Amino acid sequence: MSQLRVVLLLLLPLTFSGCFFGGGKRAEVVTPTGEAEPDKILYEKSLKDLEKGRYDVARLTLQALLNTYPDSDYKEKAKLVIADSFFKQGGTSGLIQAEAEYKDFRTFFPTSEDADDAQMRIALTHYNQMEKPDRDATQAKAAEKEFRAFLEEFPDSPLRDEAAQKLRDTQEVLAEGHLRVANHYMILKRYDASINRTTLAIRDYPDFSRQDEALWVLGQALEKKKLVPNAGYYYGKIVSDHPLSPLVENARKKLEDLNLPIPEVNPQALARAQADQENMPKNSFMGRVMNLFSKKPNVSSARRSSRPGIELGQERINLEAAKPASSSSEATPAAGATGDVSAGVGVEIVNRPTSPEANPNKNKPAGPEKKN
Repeated sequence: MSQLRVVLLLLLPLTFSGCFFGGGKRAEVVTPTGEAEPDKILYEKSLKDLEKGRYDVARLTLQALLNTYPDSDYKEKAKLVIADSFFKQGGTSGLIQAEAEYKDFRTFFPTSEDADDAQMRIALTHYNQMEKPDRDATQAKAAEKEFRAFLEEFPDSPLRDEAAQKLRDTQEVLAEGHLRVANHYMILKRYDASINRTTLAIRDYPDFSRQDEALWVLGQALEKKKLVPNAGYYYGKIVSDHPLSPLVENARKKLEDLNLPIPEVNPQALARAQADQENMPKNSFMGRVMNLFSKKPNVSSARRSSRPGIELGQERINLEAAKPASSSSEATPAAGATGDVSAGVGVEIVNRPTSPEANPNKNKPAGPEKKN
């Protein structure tokens, strides 16, 4: 107990200084009573200081515990609370130090039952520093990496759903950044650069809530490069995979103008779109105004569930009018069909046989179907 008295005496000056700088209220001093364990007393005192926002005092107490009782049963908890104190303190310096302390905790206690919580907090130190889509993406990329690491390492953690949603929030910011740059490149008529950016947004972030816009920009860029079948594939994906999008009618009109088939709506995509509309959080007018002035990115539009990705570079477009869906076998490219690869996007073109009325040689024996 003498060791504890020494530790408490060392902490008294800082404790009492807090009363003079904290509004005149006398800080509570915990003293040992009965058979209480001294390391436990120090640990509980640090928690009270942490609750009251006295982060420096809490860390001093915890450091005293670690130095005085190196074999304490509270050693693991003390290391985690030190990291938590920096996390709760916040600010750039606090979050940087918190990440270092959480990683230190994971190194010293790799099998701890709090390992998943520590990894979650590591990801959140970057998530809380994310900037808007048109700003530096360093913190967003770091957050994405750490959330992915969490989901891979702790698939059964009770924090899994929260981590998955935070990952979708983070990817919403990254994907929107790519889309904004792609739109800028379209204005500059740098179509290859726009294709590259929209391809990244679609390929890497399948849960992007504005994927329909990315598909539209990609289709326009390909059309500008005279890659009509390729463009038609992505216009068609708006119709089939985003049936409630305001761009559906524009995409249908594009397909008609290009004399390309209009695909059927994917019923699973329709069900997902309807669920998204029902689960989309309502953002008030004041909330939208506040978002304009906030330094933090607005992730309220991020999806609440995951969805399959769109296959890129494997487009199969039929140039003639589409037959009923029951003739699905004819939609498969025949062997030997050639592939046209341009601007990083491949397309296999399959010509359907023309109708007898449009074929002046209808009385001649039918030859093998021509493939371009």
